[in-house]
Amino acid sequence: MNKNISVSLLITTYNSPKFLDLVFRSILKQTVQPDEIVIGDDGSKEDTKELIDSYREKFSCKLKHVWQEDDGFQRCRILNKAIAAVSSDYILQLDGDVMLHPQFIEDHLSVVQEKQFVCGNRCFVLKSKTEKLVAGPSDIGLNLFNIKKRKRFFRIPALSPLYRNKRNNTSRKGNVGCHMAYWKKDMVAINGYNEDFVGWGYEDIEMVERLMNSGVKKTTLLMMALQYHLWHPKSSRAFSAKNKSMYYDCKNNKLAHCPKGIDQYL
Repeated sequence: MNKNISVSLLITTYNSPKFLDLVFRSILKQTVQPDEIVIGDDGSKEDTKELIDSYREKFSCKLKHVWQEDDGFQRCRILNKAIAAVSSDYILQLDGDVMLHPQFIEDHLSVVQEKQFVCGNRCFVLKSKTEKLVAGPSDIGLNLFNIKKRKRFFRIPALSPLYRNKRNNTSRKGNVGCHMAYWKKDMVAINGYNEDFVGWGYEDIEMVERLMNSGVKKTTLLMMALQYHLWHPKSSRAFSAKNKSMYYDCKNNKLAHCPKGIDQYL
């Protein structure tokens, strides 16, 4: 394990305090605690702030709440603001609708390398179990029968290296915005997320494409750093076609920088 770097959990959220509560509960169970937790809040109401405030004394690390006005799906903008607020060297990026295996942070710290970007994976909590967790989350334990994509449920670190070179030459495969890890300095170098992306779709893989074009190596992480994605309805795909076109512009032109990014907040 690399103990010489500081690490922040960056969690995006929007009007889902009950989900965020489950994320927080799973963080409290971590074998290694983060140096900092930064919440990137895309315009949630007061109940989310109240939840965050209620956890400030429960965590041993600093808890930051970066909020912006609700202006539709502006995930890239809030991510840039949150990344700019991070004071640690290394960032583990999550969405506010996941739970973490107790060794999630420990596993990530064991594979940290310079000029490397990590794409993790997730399994999916069934709707029925998600509803029970939201209704009364006193016990956040999960078992194989609560899960879809059951092969992703198993933590077997000895086997993880066998899968680490899978899909590493493409920005499109193996990337999920709810489970990424990167150096803050590498994100600043490419100007973070591209805020021309508005609405759901392709913003994460466009960012990954620019990271790879800048010389950062991509690696995938399976059978370690397990993450459990809570069930919820899918987001609107209304902007998907436009965002897809911008992604291919980046890919075809081998771009490593975007004009409208994190430099506005640094």
